[in-house]
Amino acid sequence: MKSILLKLLILSFFIGINVSEGYSQESNKILWTANWSNDNKYIAIGGDDKKIRIYNGETFEFLKVYENESEVKRLRWHPKQNILGVAAVDDGSKIIDVETDKITEFKGVKNVGGRAIAWNYNGELIAIADYEGVLTIWTKEGKNLKTIKKDNTKSYVAIDWHPYKNEIIALSDYVRIYNSKGDLLKKFNHRDEKVLMLCVKWHKSGKYFVIGDYGDTIVPYKPVLQFWKFDGTLIKEIDTSKAEYRNISWNKKGNRLTSASDALRIWSKKGKLLSTGLSQDKLWGVDWSSDGKYIVTSSNNGKIIIWDKNARIIKVLN
Repeated sequence: MKSILLKLLILSFFIGINVSEGYSQESNKILWTANWSNDNKYIAIGGDDKKIRIYNGETFEFLKVYENESEVKRLRWHPKQNILGVAAVDDGSKIIDVETDKITEFKGVKNVGGRAIAWNYNGELIAIADYEGVLTIWTKEGKNLKTIKKDNTKSYVAIDWHPYKNEIIALSDYVRIYNSKGDLLKKFNHRDEKVLMLCVKWHKSGKYFVIGDYGDTIVPYKPVLQFWKFDGTLIKEIDTSKAEYRNISWNKKGNRLTSASDALRIWSKKGKLLSTGLSQDKLWGVDWSSDGKYIVTSSNNGKIIIWDKNARIIKVLN
């Protein structure tokens, strides 16, 4: 935990922003990530308590827990199989087959720890982005294929693959887009101010993507959601939230976006606010069920909640 806090303080020093990353809270309560498998069968939750909880995605029954070596920052389900990519600090990143409990370690690169992890569109590749500003690409068998050299890069915070191309967005001090060969295709600032970006998701059309950022409570700068074209053209900016945008998720149809911040908010694909679900905690993890009926969130205070598609609470899982 001390190593992560140190890295975040270094990041804030380098890019000149205020970033607490929630460490004023009881850190081991923070559940960073909540993710629904693509067949609706499982929900996975991970956080700073070093546990990966698996729930039944249809009945919401608790199924099992995996004890991890270090704090879990992101989870991503394979697009076709029930295997789970885990981004965790130090040597804690791995791939878990939830059906068989098989663990696949990432081999060949020392200290494969990360802040973000993502599968490409067909599940043949998985990328890890780390606190040192290094982006690595692997097979699902854990073989390292590519280490993308640093472009004077600060710590990476979030990544997402294009929905049908082997191109990946990586958020750091700039928005960077690479192909799987490591070529830098695009690089731009998302704001005039120095503000930490926290999450990014391509729309399923591949025509645009959405970024959520931290804002800055000291200056102050409001946290924003931004809709961007690939060429760096800003389509829309939204500053509704009162807290940082920790995570965002599109439903499978691509007509609804949900964001986790001071509240659960549901947006149209053009960025119109449709529904708001109030929360006592700051929300950190968020994801849609594959059928679009439900949303799962996790919070900075360890709460796991199931919501309906209109942001009404259905069930609290703990």
